[in-house]
Amino acid sequence: MRFILLFLCGLLLTLRTTAQDIILQADGTETPGKVLTITPERITYVSATADTMQLPAAQVFLIRYANGTKEVLRNLAAPAPALNPTEAYAQGRHDARVHFKAPGAFWGTFGATAATIPVLGGLGGLATGTAIAVTPPKEYNLRVPDPMRQADANYMRGYEKQAQRKKVGKAAAGFGTGLVVGSALWVLIALSTINHM
Repeated sequence: MRFILLFLCGLLLTLRTTAQDIILQADGTETPGKVLTITPERITYVSATADTMQLPAAQVFLIRYANGTKEVLRNLAAPAPALNPTEAYAQGRHDARVHFKAPGAFWGTFGATAATIPVLGGLGGLATGTAIAVTPPKEYNLRVPDPMRQADANYMRGYEKQAQRKKVGKAAAGFGTGLVVGSALWVLIALSTINHM
């Protein structure tokens, strides 16, 4: 008798825990079921109530299959609109202001300035900052948010020009900050040395 009860319980558990596909719609709704067919127009699936259902393919973002694999059916990011040359240039400059980072220009100039104050009066930082500022940004540092825009010459010209300006600004900020901080640091060192004599 126990054997039969255990067998029936085990059978019920396996029927209840059958893996299902999950259909994730664009609005965030998750629909469980078994996907039967996928066409460009619609997704056909068997729902949990054993009914054959259909969804428009345009409403489906992703299908997570029972075996763990995923299939993205629709990219929610809209393609970038076509821009005229002036708009592309302006968009490139805007994106560079937001996305381009030049921490090396600031810190390199800052360090060279602060370190050379006692010997050269900070001129080492000026030379380093100038060398950094005139060097155009490397291509791998250009963090273009939309890779499709990289093919647009006007967009890239605007992006690179603004990236260069931002790099010059960072080098100038590094020189100024290095001059102030380095001078204060060397004055403190000089004062502490004089006080200990």
